[in-house]
Amino acid sequence: MSGAFFPYLMVLLWLALAAVVAYLYSRLQRLESKRDSVTSLYLDQLQQQISALQRDVSRLQSRAENRNHSDPGLSPYNQAIEMIRQGLTASEVASRCGISRSEAELIVSLYRNSPTS
Repeated sequence: MSGAFFPYLMVLLWLALAAVVAYLYSRLQRLESKRDSVTSLYLDQLQQQISALQRDVSRLQSRAENRNHSDPGLSPYNQAIEMIRQGLTASEVASRCGISRSEAELIVSLYRNSPTS
């Protein structure tokens, strides 16, 4: 009796295994679909952020060009003096004006607490 039951048991096990594989395959397909939609959404958001940043960069470049054209006689040192009077640090002034840090520190010591500010 047990020998005749064994082939049926094997068929049942194979059917169960096939059902599990089919379920896992369909689950994998759904997960891949969700991943694709999330990835697409994420890429769309990144593209929007990139576009906004590009607009900001263009606007800032335009402002910088307008400033350069509006007062071409303003030397880096005059710019540094103005920035120091506005409270920027020596390292910030040096990087923004293209002067050395020691030059910026000298300007700080001369103009930070000057009575003309």
